[in-house]
Amino acid sequence: MNTLADLEKPPFYTALYLSAPQGSDEGLHSEAISIMLSLAMMLTGFVGFRDDDAAENRRVRIVFWKDYHTMKAWEKTARGLLPHRVQLKDCLASKGCMWQWLDDGAETSMTPMINAA
Repeated sequence: MNTLADLEKPPFYTALYLSAPQGSDEGLHSEAISIMLSLAMMLTGFVGFRDDDAAENRRVRIVFWKDYHTMKAWEKTARGLLPHRVQLKDCLASKGCMWQWLDDGAETSMTPMINAA
């Protein structure tokens, strides 16, 4: 069963790269992702997450948000908590809003409404 189908409106999402960009510190990147996910789970607008494949053989964790304002508040707070030398733009694969629903558990089609900087 798809838990996202219980929402009244399509959720917003943020896709986070689970691996560091080539040439970056893997440990610092991992720490940054852990901080970002921990913070997300503390916010009332957090819906859940799932893992998926991204371009360049990188894995992403897709974080789902109930609304745009919660997603932006999380992003602003997370930016200030990241370890030195880790940029938010290196952690974000994409963000946007899901416009299509899955009530049968099939694969989602996500069209980014907003692209990461």
